[in-house]
Amino acid sequence: MTVSLVITLLLLPIVVAQDKYYDRRYDYFEIDYFVNNPRLLKKYLDCFLDQGPCTPIGRVFKQVLPEVISTACKKCTPLQKRFTKKAFNAFKTTLPEMHQELKKKYDPQNKYYDAFEKAIASA
Repeated sequence: MTVSLVITLLLLPIVVAQDKYYDRRYDYFEIDYFVNNPRLLKKYLDCFLDQGPCTPIGRVFKQVLPEVISTACKKCTPLQKRFTKKAFNAFKTTLPEMHQELKKKYDPQNKYYDAFEKAIASA
């Protein structure tokens, strides 16, 4: 019994540490190409708003987006915060109407979005 307790205590930090940040697999996504391509921005917003198909990467981003907004990007790495800041600034300036739809969809009661924007602003 004590052996299983020791093993559990040794493995617990590994399991907890895995939840600290989002998957880093897409940390080197071509963000500058993305934000300078209005057609691509629209495709991703269509995905996030359930108005069009999602790419495999879009599905991953869409899956974590509600938590990213509601927790003010708490589990984002610094690089992910910079990525998010650039992407959302591009959404806001290039496709402002769709950006508003995104806000309404993922924060319908307007509880989290201001804190989310503040959290990524310093990235």
